[in-house]
Amino acid sequence: MDLRCRKTTCKYNDCLTCTAKKIDISSKRDCEMFEKDGKKEEIDFSNLIFTDNPPKITDYKHMKDMCLTCKARCLFNHEGRCVSNGITVNGAVTREPKCTTFMKP
Repeated sequence: MDLRCRKTTCKYNDCLTCTAKKIDISSKRDCEMFEKDGKKEEIDFSNLIFTDNPPKITDYKHMKDMCLTCKARCLFNHEGRCVSNGITVNGAVTREPKCTTFMKP
């Protein structure tokens, strides 16, 4: 599973990749593992992705032992576990870190 996160102030965020050992997604699609790191700044990469100077993104790392629980009513939710092969948490321009891989069943 590949975990991407745009909540740059999270202590688990390393170059837009989540390094947490466990992820819990709430019924409202919020990432409940978010922990603010006061030393990190909030960065909105939306305008930088297609420029000559895109943000550095950590290489894909398959995390086969990742524990990803989900309470959202989502196509990828199978008995409380996310069965997607990766998720993205968006939060650069929103207050809450939300799972954007969410799909209505």
